[in-house]
Amino acid sequence: MDCGSSVTISAEKAQVQAHCGVKKGDDLVNARAGVSAAGQVPNGPVTTSVYGQLNANGHSLSVERGHTQGLSTATTVAGNASLLANKHHELNANAFHSHIKPNHGPSFDKMGGGLSYQSAGGHAANVGVSHIPQAHMTTMNAGASANLWTSSSGNSSLNANTNAMRHMSGPFKGRNDFGGGFNFQHRF
Repeated sequence: MDCGSSVTISAEKAQVQAHCGVKKGDDLVNARAGVSAAGQVPNGPVTTSVYGQLNANGHSLSVERGHTQGLSTATTVAGNASLLANKHHELNANAFHSHIKPNHGPSFDKMGGGLSYQSAGGHAANVGVSHIPQAHMTTMNAGASANLWTSSSGNSSLNANTNAMRHMSGPFKGRNDFGGGFNFQHRF
């Protein structure tokens, strides 16, 4: 059983996440299933979800059903393909499709994809695009994280992260959003 939690703190809020799951198979070919919960402190809604994932040689296919308290329910299908994997670097392509049903209002779809990079030293970067057809909205995003400290046992780590988003079309066309924070993680 794999269980863990993390807290990301920014100037205005803290994001708390917890997950617990099981894995059957080996490191190359396996199936995973589990549950997770995430929310903002204080006063943020809590999102709970259940997921299943199939993995083979660095590629994966997953299904997740999540519910955000008081807001919506979403079902997401996602795929990931390993483009480069060695002991120093990992480069992946990913794609997803979500069907979202708000508690009030019509349901809508969100789809997209992108690239992600991770180094053996714990540094990472990603770029992507998403589209909501019903709102004629397309958004581009980029993010990066850097490992600042890892304990000698490897159980604890401190990372800095940043992200940027540009709305290319839709109701927020031309708007930019930026963020960043720190993430402390400890594995029990």
